[in-house]
Amino acid sequence: MALALQAANQTPSPRQGGMAESTVRTVVGSVGNLVVHETRFLCGVTVEVEFLKDELMRLQAYLKDADEKWRSGNARVAILVSQVRNAAYEAQNIIEAADYMEKRNKLDKGFMSAISSYARLPSDMATLHKIGAGIQRVRRKLNEIFQSAEHLKIDMCNTHVVVNEFPQDSGLTHQHCEDDVVMVGFQDEHREIVDQLVDGENMLSVISIVAMGGAGKTTLARKICTSSRVRQNFDIVAWVTLSQTFKGIDLLKDIMKQITSNTYDSIDQMQEYEVGKKINDFLLQKRYLVVLDDVWKEDAWYQLNRTVKAFPDASNGSRVLLTTRKVDVAKHVEMSTHVHALKHLDEEKSWELFRSKALPSYRRSAMRDVDEFEKLGRKLASKCDGMPLALTVLGGYLSKNLNTQSWSDVLLGWPSTTNVHLMRDILARSYKDLADPHLRSCFLYLAAFPEDYIIGVSVLVALWIAEGFIPQAQIHDQEETARKHVAELAQRSLVQVTDRSKALGWIEELRVHDILHDWCIEEAKQDGFLYFIKKTSGQLSAPSTDIMTSYRSSYQDFSGQNLHATPNLRALIGFQLPPIYLPKLRFLRVLHVEDSRIRGLSSAIGGCIHLRCLRFIRCKDVTLPFSIGQLLYLQTIDMTDTHSLVPKSMWDIPSLRHVHLCDGFSSPRGVQQMELQTFRLCIFPTTSNKYCNLDMMMFLRQMSQLTTLWLSIHPRMTAEMINIFAHMPCLVDVHLSQLSAFDKLPESHHFPQNLRSFNLSSYAIKQDPMPVLEKLPCLVVLKLEGYTGRTMSCSALGFPRLQILQLLRCPNTEEWKIEAGTMPRLSHMILEGFPKMRNLPEGLLHLPSLNHLGLYKMPLVSVGDDKTLKELQQKGCEVTIYSLGP
Repeated sequence: MALALQAANQTPSPRQGGMAESTVRTVVGSVGNLVVHETRFLCGVTVEVEFLKDELMRLQAYLKDADEKWRSGNARVAILVSQVRNAAYEAQNIIEAADYMEKRNKLDKGFMSAISSYARLPSDMATLHKIGAGIQRVRRKLNEIFQSAEHLKIDMCNTHVVVNEFPQDSGLTHQHCEDDVVMVGFQDEHREIVDQLVDGENMLSVISIVAMGGAGKTTLARKICTSSRVRQNFDIVAWVTLSQTFKGIDLLKDIMKQITSNTYDSIDQMQEYEVGKKINDFLLQKRYLVVLDDVWKEDAWYQLNRTVKAFPDASNGSRVLLTTRKVDVAKHVEMSTHVHALKHLDEEKSWELFRSKALPSYRRSAMRDVDEFEKLGRKLASKCDGMPLALTVLGGYLSKNLNTQSWSDVLLGWPSTTNVHLMRDILARSYKDLADPHLRSCFLYLAAFPEDYIIGVSVLVALWIAEGFIPQAQIHDQEETARKHVAELAQRSLVQVTDRSKALGWIEELRVHDILHDWCIEEAKQDGFLYFIKKTSGQLSAPSTDIMTSYRSSYQDFSGQNLHATPNLRALIGFQLPPIYLPKLRFLRVLHVEDSRIRGLSSAIGGCIHLRCLRFIRCKDVTLPFSIGQLLYLQTIDMTDTHSLVPKSMWDIPSLRHVHLCDGFSSPRGVQQMELQTFRLCIFPTTSNKYCNLDMMMFLRQMSQLTTLWLSIHPRMTAEMINIFAHMPCLVDVHLSQLSAFDKLPESHHFPQNLRSFNLSSYAIKQDPMPVLEKLPCLVVLKLEGYTGRTMSCSALGFPRLQILQLLRCPNTEEWKIEAGTMPRLSHMILEGFPKMRNLPEGLLHLPSLNHLGLYKMPLVSVGDDKTLKELQQKGCEVTIYSLGP
């Protein structure tokens, strides 16, 4: 009997098909790429591999029709699709094992590895024989799948597509709109709440923003916290997100890390009472604003203050800003409370917000039928019931379908349902409209992260690449493609941008609205894309049908003794795990764990020859195995705030591209890592690291392809480190912290000419660095700390592209000469720690683009009398004076 004819009585949800085509195409595409590029070594089985490749590629033509039949509830097709995916994964594992064997032999390490069942055989010929047999097995499965497809009358894809009347946005352009448009309609609320925060009574009080999900509470709160009036009024601003589940001690530790300079280790070891007491002591002399976002429980404030009152009332105008869906939560806080019920947008404001997403100004100028689009758009906007999230997601979807027929079809098919079902329908439309199946997988992958989690885009990019969601090409091309995917999701309002790189322009951090996050989780479970395990649920959130096999697991705040995982698991992602032993999973490609205790790592990953991404963030008890050098596909090793000795064999991995280390590092000798692109190293003074400055410099100098270098070595690193740039022409982003005193910077031609961001902190820079740095043609962001000279000068035509400048701890600088014509693009400047400067430089008035100036610790500058300061404010420059005292 053909495979797909089994278990026909199991009926999947109609929504299950939403990811079927995307998942299978992603897998088949990945296998196809691997086969195309890696057949040369397979000797006698090369022909078999080519046949397998052709059959896998042939499958793609059936997938869209299979997806349509699955969506209509055909269980037999659901089984077929699942089996296609399983067969494709099996083929990928077999072929990759052969590739691994060849890579191992080329490296000539002289070991017969016991880390793969394929490599345990006594000779490579026997291994190739087993690979050939495995391929034959997969081909037989594919043959049965084709027979089932014919029996089920699944046809080749020949779907008519309505062509967009206007070209799609390309690359990373036009991204900056998503941060601003959501403020449409909330200007009055913004002004009113800022007034309450700044001008209200002196006693500690809370302002609560109350509204249903998707109404714009968090966005409004973020805009409020970044306003100039709020920044100037409060000495300290801390933000924590509570969501439906939270631990009071974790939130207090997060707040303490934000408001103090204590190291993570010292805070993580504290008990709840100690943390609360230290927060109280620190805030007692400060005017502070604490934001509690997405509060669900009435006792949240009590939970934060149960052991000790963490947030003191010093009668100095300190505030708490709270966002919640429940008015009872807002009223339950035991202090002076102002409840602000956020209203839905009216019809005109709804249209304004919808238009900013669906018909942005840079697209309208090229459109012929603007009036027709506006007529349809106003009707569609009115259907969203004034909900900003619905308006932005629908607008983002329609901006990618700029033809009047598509807009009319959406309007005619509009459901008459509640707000919850309305959002589901809009999300399903936007998700289905993601034409690239890889992009669908990328979007669903966001479900692996906890609710309201701030996701680093560089982390996300590495995970997507490791999973095979980004088409294989040169590694730089893959990362660029992945960042374009992030930009696409942001343009569609499927993710919210929380931080953007000033130097590079791309998105650095994002979060997913909880409504979208819930939808992602449900869709991922329906398709078997993700196995979701959460402590508070009391059970495993497995796929909704036995038809699908899950290849990814996300454990969040898990409390069990053992991690249950399928043997074919490809990705294991965990947050806040208890002390636990990881299972052996030989097909694992991603291992990402945060805030957990991990034991027995050596035995767990020793056989993971397919592993691409290994990331332990703020973890304990982690020991990298000495055999890690045998993981020849490993691309990313991230040990941020995780202490572990670094085996020398790690540097033998040929595919290694991104390395983040925290202590346990000693500069290896006799190794080369010429393909490394990112190297971040942070060594704290409390640890007993032994590294030789000379060895470190020799090790770094051979990294000729490095684009990001981040070094923070305590108590200090040799000043000679400033001279390594001549060997790193590809550097774009450099951060050097705790550099010893030195006389002067090297000449500008010794710096990488594509450098865009430069952060330098030294105990003493004796000669003026500006004449050197101003000649760097691409420099966009400059942060400089520790200049000890009396004068500083910037000449005309210097810093042609600089946009952000921060100068810190300049204890002797009295005069700064700024010639007309310098820094023509500078928009933001921060000056901190100039105790001897009496007047702001008049040359600041020559900077045509300067719109924000921040001043801190400049005791001799008189706010009321400084002529330059007054003229800057008259010209419209926003001046924020944090504190002019010492």
